[in-house]
Amino acid sequence: MLTIGIIDDGIGAFSTLSKLKQAICANYICRICGEKPSYAKLKISDLYSEGRKAVEQLVQMGCNVIVISSVSLSTLCFKNLQQIFPVDIYGCEAPVVHASTYTASGVLVAGCGRIVNKLRFANVIPCPMDDFYAYAEQCDEKSVVEYISRKLEPYEGKFDCIAIAESSMNLYKHCFSRVCPNVQIFDSLEGVARRIRKKYKKFPKEEGFCTVIDDNGEKINEKFAIFLE
Repeated sequence: MLTIGIIDDGIGAFSTLSKLKQAICANYICRICGEKPSYAKLKISDLYSEGRKAVEQLVQMGCNVIVISSVSLSTLCFKNLQQIFPVDIYGCEAPVVHASTYTASGVLVAGCGRIVNKLRFANVIPCPMDDFYAYAEQCDEKSVVEYISRKLEPYEGKFDCIAIAESSMNLYKHCFSRVCPNVQIFDSLEGVARRIRKKYKKFPKEEGFCTVIDDNGEKINEKFAIFLE
């Protein structure tokens, strides 16, 4: 049976897991690096080293496919990682291109400042939300909605759609819709599940296992039980 590995540094992995499980039946191993600084805060050399270590670990555990759920890791290291491993590796990049085809004017891109401030598109409005992860981990939707509302207020009337460029934001996509109910929201999983389903649809449609591990390979399903329900 197909085994898909998901790499992230936090709860964004579970949004990716949910999207993939809707697309294809498989075994899933989510590798979460939660004890170290987030990927968004690492130097590129350290980020690449962590990404390589994560992919190697999942390949050794029998993964046929790897999905890099972290937008930071995807954006900065995906191509290098893809070239050195013999398995299919998919990245979840900031969905600016998808959003840009939708609007004639402004695409507000929400994510960590390290990523969004580097985007060079004429119609892009960067909106750094570096504190989002802290709110997301609290699992308090009211606080998340209030935070999004505060961050978007200065840009009111300046954008037609929102591209959420951080994996933890995918889990709270509906919160962005609550703040901006008439605005199209694009997430970093656009197209990934579709490509995997198209390539691997021949695999048996049977229920597989789902395991969550830390960077030491220890099983931590209980710690994240709320996201696995």
